[in-house]
Amino acid sequence: MKKYIIYIIMASLLTACSKDFLNKEPHEFTDAVFWKTADQAESALGGVYSPLQGEEALGGEEWCGMEAFSDIGYMNDNYSDFIAMTEFRAVQNTENDLSLNSYKSYYQVIKRANDVLYNVPGIDMDQTQKNRILGEANFLLAFAYFQEVIRYGGVPVYDPSNTESALTRATGEQVWGAIETSLKDATTQLPFDHEEGRPGQGAAWGLLAKAYAYQKKWQDCKDAAEKVISSGKHSLYPVYSDLFTLDHDNESELLWVLGARYDSYPITPVLYLPNNVWGGAHAEPVGEGWRLVSATNAFYDTYQPGDKRKKATVAKRNVDVITYNGSTDILKAPNNQSEVVCVKFMQPYAADYTGWAPGLNVPALRYADILLLHAEAMMNLNGGGPENRTTGVTVAAQSFNLVRERAGLDAIAAPTFNDLMYERKMELAFEGGDRHFDLVRWGLAAEVYNSLTAEGTYKPKRTFLPATHNLLPYPQQEIDNSNGSIEQNPGYN
Repeated sequence: MKKYIIYIIMASLLTACSKDFLNKEPHEFTDAVFWKTADQAESALGGVYSPLQGEEALGGEEWCGMEAFSDIGYMNDNYSDFIAMTEFRAVQNTENDLSLNSYKSYYQVIKRANDVLYNVPGIDMDQTQKNRILGEANFLLAFAYFQEVIRYGGVPVYDPSNTESALTRATGEQVWGAIETSLKDATTQLPFDHEEGRPGQGAAWGLLAKAYAYQKKWQDCKDAAEKVISSGKHSLYPVYSDLFTLDHDNESELLWVLGARYDSYPITPVLYLPNNVWGGAHAEPVGEGWRLVSATNAFYDTYQPGDKRKKATVAKRNVDVITYNGSTDILKAPNNQSEVVCVKFMQPYAADYTGWAPGLNVPALRYADILLLHAEAMMNLNGGGPENRTTGVTVAAQSFNLVRERAGLDAIAAPTFNDLMYERKMELAFEGGDRHFDLVRWGLAAEVYNSLTAEGTYKPKRTFLPATHNLLPYPQQEIDNSNGSIEQNPGYN
């Protein structure tokens, strides 16, 4: 094995003593002194988590910003290159603050997870502890590859025995294969019971079901989802809005969360918070909210009557009552471009504004998502799906209606794919861009996006061309750094 420097940049991630597994000092070791002890293995694993905390990854702007690609959100802040991508008019990807830094953060996870998987098997340590470390590394590796492949298609598949592998782009199919392999390994290494902030076996099976759905492997998707459903370890929390509070941000519905603690990353709540909630009607620290991403008026109007998720997700200026910084009143938000803001992650600020990072975990993978993927698999296996959107499928009803009835809506005996599209849109809104990636994988993005009229200057009329826009343009700096071995995605310069 070549000698190489291993950088483990530890960020303090989580809030209680139960989360000490990531609260370590930074280290820098060479092979000669590292990969010797169980403590070093745990420290290296902590380093796999740390890039996810960053402002431009799962813990911040990019995770929120992906919603601007869909029909439900837009970016308030002037990231011109990123906005050009969300409006499908970009010719390349030079957005360093969001896109490039996100790409690099997820690839850091890929590099560090592979180092753990390559070196930890040789450490003499407790086998149960070793299995858990390897299982977490496999899950995080798959999660990072998943985020890269749905954005860019094929990316380099890193081999720790050949560091030059980072300069050779794999195909999308090869990346999906790597994801499947890692998650299958993780299902044999992880227990269902897990510490807060760590993935358990439910997360591994759940992400595997999602990976299968993206590849249209419907029987495999169904089987993987049923591993989670039949485990008895996960269930829907009764009150949808409470999932996004400090008291309930680690319920059994949350298969995996990116853990948070006060005054540190992640910073999701402040990213959605308007920078002037009350417009002078009540006391507040004006300017503290970043209002990075907001909702469209059109999205606000698409909720079905009685859907409890509406109040938990969005609020409209001069219409809806919210609670913020100790006051309860009608939202003003005069600086917001649309009339609608996302309030899904604002509850930590209900009593008072507590800083840019109030300690709310990021809901990276939820049981509701897996139930809807199971229903989707059942539809596709029984005559439904994107090509037969009005065909009712009775066998999809059980999983589907658990999510729907939690939202306060009547059950549907034979839900259609159109029904499923509504549920996924409303259930997962503002959680990392699932709406956009769903429309792309269903082959419906052009139909949905191209039929929308402009909504102000913040959400203009757009033209989506699947041959180009199913993928984002590859980060130009990564192309340049590869000396030509990485090529741009089709349709971009």
